[in-house]
Amino acid sequence: MSATNSASLRRFMGRLLGWSDDRTVELAIRSLKAAIEHRAGLVLCGEGDLVPIAHGLHRRALGDDRPFVVCDPRRANRSASVRSPTNRTSGVAALEVAAGGSLCVRDRRLPHDFPALVAQLRAIDDVLFMVCTKRDYTMRLLGRPAPINVPPLAARAAEVDRVIAEYAAEAIAELRAPRTAFTAADHQWVREHAAESLAEVEKATLRLVALRTSRNPSVAAARLGMALVSLTRWLGRRTLPPMISNQSELCASITPTAQLVGHLDDAIAAAPLGEHVVHRSAEILGRRDVLASSETASMRTSSAGRAR
Repeated sequence: MSATNSASLRRFMGRLLGWSDDRTVELAIRSLKAAIEHRAGLVLCGEGDLVPIAHGLHRRALGDDRPFVVCDPRRANRSASVRSPTNRTSGVAALEVAAGGSLCVRDRRLPHDFPALVAQLRAIDDVLFMVCTKRDYTMRLLGRPAPINVPPLAARAAEVDRVIAEYAAEAIAELRAPRTAFTAADHQWVREHAAESLAEVEKATLRLVALRTSRNPSVAAARLGMALVSLTRWLGRRTLPPMISNQSELCASITPTAQLVGHLDDAIAAAPLGEHVVHRSAEILGRRDVLASSETASMRTSSAGRAR
């Protein structure tokens, strides 16, 4: 069966565009098919960062085993991680890495060698080329294939709960977590605090599931393929659901500057924390050296008390 006829892809298109308009979904699949067959590039229009949506289309149309490469000259060259795809600052270099897969660019961050990239794209037929833009090209491009216009989630109030539920189910499957890893309280929290866009919903559901099924934020960050500092910043900017907020509040009590550079010892020295808070903070952040030091100090204090 063709990838563009797969049930998974059609469900994902419904999630992106709305489940009430089968015609819009069908036209979007036709545009994707034309891009896969290298008859045109695929243009994604909408608000916010559309790269995660482009990546989702790639995964369902071509598969995870094919490369997905972003060309963004404002970011460093880097390999793919759980958190983000491969990036190259040069268009030609990105095209080489993307062979057999997909290459994605943002129209406002085109590489310096974009003309050379376009020339090479015209000469090959093994890369799906995607452009993410905020501009609506529909009226200018009256022919087919049409761009895929992703509507803002705010305009789909009746479908937000289903969007959250589907992203949560994917997060549970990706992290191999139990169904109970995403609670009704988590769902309500995402609805109230992280439903500005599809990308925000995807990020929030994945992080909440990781936090609920990990011993501490340090382990959750490792499973998510992101730095602990980045996750604790995200935690610190939000009032999270029960249990998860309990995990994060001690992280927030550590001096922010020291936390950013990863020096828990400096943070503890600068903050008025009791011994039990030091111990729990170290446990949450995965600092076994501090745990051992804290336990040794407790034993010494206890021995000194008995000696007196």
